[in-house]
Amino acid sequence: MRGGAAILLLLAAAVVPAFGQEAFPPITSRDRIVVVAPHPDDEVLGAGGLIQQACAVGAEVHVIYLTNGDHNQVAFKLYKLSLHLTPARYVYFGNLRQHEAGAATAILGLSREQLTFLGFPDRGTMSIWEDYWREPVPFRSDATHSNAVPYKEAHVFGQPYTPENAVSDFVELFRRLRPTRVFVTHPADTNPDHRAAANFVRLAALEVSAEQSPPRIYYYVIHFGRWPVPYHYHPELELKPPRQLLDNGDWFSLPLTPEQTGRKYEAIIKNRTELTTREYYLVSFARANEIFATIDLLPVPVVPADAVIDWKKAVRTKVIGFGATDSVYHPDMERLFNEEFAAMELEETAYLRQGTDLIAQVTLRNRLGKRANVHLHLYGYRQGDNFAAMPKIHINVTPIGSVHVFDGGRQLKEDAVTVTGLGNHLIIRLPLRLLGERKPDYLFAATRANLGEVAADDTAWHLFSLSNGTETGHTIHDKSAGKGE
Repeated sequence: MRGGAAILLLLAAAVVPAFGQEAFPPITSRDRIVVVAPHPDDEVLGAGGLIQQACAVGAEVHVIYLTNGDHNQVAFKLYKLSLHLTPARYVYFGNLRQHEAGAATAILGLSREQLTFLGFPDRGTMSIWEDYWREPVPFRSDATHSNAVPYKEAHVFGQPYTPENAVSDFVELFRRLRPTRVFVTHPADTNPDHRAAANFVRLAALEVSAEQSPPRIYYYVIHFGRWPVPYHYHPELELKPPRQLLDNGDWFSLPLTPEQTGRKYEAIIKNRTELTTREYYLVSFARANEIFATIDLLPVPVVPADAVIDWKKAVRTKVIGFGATDSVYHPDMERLFNEEFAAMELEETAYLRQGTDLIAQVTLRNRLGKRANVHLHLYGYRQGDNFAAMPKIHINVTPIGSVHVFDGGRQLKEDAVTVTGLGNHLIIRLPLRLLGERKPDYLFAATRANLGEVAADDTAWHLFSLSNGTETGHTIHDKSAGKGE
């Protein structure tokens, strides 16, 4: 046992080196706090201590659940000792997890009236974000077999599963609650629902910023390889960011008292359906502190129309990846390290503007593997325009160099986009008009490399500014504009 403990400590040192934490800005009675949880239990894992401290100082606190967490097949089957679950049973488990969330947050000081359940599909929200804008048929859940919210106590019962409805729910709630601070999962969290939650929150914050003071957004991490280590309940230890995310945001540490950590542990174990398979992991979030990041909104630099491109001036998105010692998903990691996957690993994507064009440089660690595809997603946003109606550009570059360009499900003429291969770089140039009739103010962007249907590497989704001036009035800010609250 001593040897095993020593190995765990060595892994902890390797995965999470020391970092310069900033003190978390104090919560006051004037704050209006919204915690966004992709699934019931995420609010406790990521912000259970923060919720307690906010309640203690008299701040308003509200939790918004994107899904009811109704698609955890293994946990549900073990919980009921049944190998076959019907769609109705998945809805039952979604209602059960909602009940568990109420019991857990009550320990933290919240009432049922402070909880809002949107009821979107577990394991479906990233697909909704990427593939269902302007689609006539809503997303259909594999678990509940429903294409609309099946929970009668949800915010809008019977609402179809579309990205437009998800955004409208967040916008409506942000307008009513007028939060000063919003806490949501980090865009690089490896759970797709957690990434989707970050995107919907960032979009809603942009939508309300024209009419009210936008909230300050803080991000917390739940899923990122083998993190946090060591597993199990260690209330005396501190959480630190995953090594790969140290440069992905400015990190803050919120110290918890032993009593607050103890109540957080009690709240975690109220999520009984999840404990059947992951208790050792879930209770590892009950530590002596909680960590949150803010992310600066960086502008895409502009270079003169006749200038030679200098990629050192570009804004960059690094691949979100982790080594074998950082992950509990050993089969996936073995597959990632075979020859074909190693030949197509992403390193980063860099962005510049030149004249009326947007230019992206996708860098791979080596030349493309023989079956690799690179996918670039680009969604423009302009204040006052209907985001759903704006183009949702998806560029697919195949190993043989062919280029396929889509706006949602509609294929565009390939000659609108040029792709040049230079060693292990792909230079993708497209006119900004493809992102909207009027130049967008902001850009949601992500890159992914695939081997067949299997995703090998990705950069997660980033939000950039396409404005030339200083960004103001938004929770994520240009570093040149100063940090502010």
